[in-house]
Amino acid sequence: MKILISVVDPDEAINALIGGADIIDIKDPSKGSLGAPDVLVLSLIKRVLPSGIVVSMALGDDPKDKRVMELTSIAERHAISYVKAGSLGLKDINDAINAYRNIKSWVRRAKPVAEAYADHYIAKCLSPMEILNAAYKSDFEVFMIDTLIKNGKSTFDYLNGRRLLEIKEKAHERGMLFALAGSLNLNHADEVSLIKPDIVGFRGAACNGNRVKGKVSKANVELLVKAYKHAL
Repeated sequence: MKILISVVDPDEAINALIGGADIIDIKDPSKGSLGAPDVLVLSLIKRVLPSGIVVSMALGDDPKDKRVMELTSIAERHAISYVKAGSLGLKDINDAINAYRNIKSWVRRAKPVAEAYADHYIAKCLSPMEILNAAYKSDFEVFMIDTLIKNGKSTFDYLNGRRLLEIKEKAHERGMLFALAGSLNLNHADEVSLIKPDIVGFRGAACNGNRVKGKVSKANVELLVKAYKHAL
């Protein structure tokens, strides 16, 4: 299980790396669950990271946003490993397939990630299984579940462990990696260990303070890495 830590600046990236993160995820949490980062910030973070570090980048919650094509080009120029696309605003599975196939056609080295929302019925988005099927038909390699509305509730407040395990198994049957996030913290380690996602992501739990104004600390990342690696 790989530990992904979302960061907003070079200092946070270094803290996450030293703390033991496997994947450094670059985004702007003030712009939403998958807020795309500023290009200058992306460049500065990439500059301080050693070569060979796996880096992901958010493309935004709406995969049909007019900036997504430009953002994928920026990701390619910066040798980003994964680009994460949300599912906000998708009308049906065909709409999702069209949006995701566009993203797939715009990347060469970066692997696209389709993100579904555990709170989809509140956010009026397509369900995780609908997004998983659309991602599979678009030749995506990674499927992720997160929460869109950041109100303190975690993915487990919307989907229980058994359902998440079923979805993970469906992703694996389709040859896709399964990633899990959504306001997870130290208290979720045992539940997550039963699901065994390929990737587990954090932002708020890695910060001193909240996910927007707080800062990722090395100590918090170390605690998460220890708890989640030990729980396996």
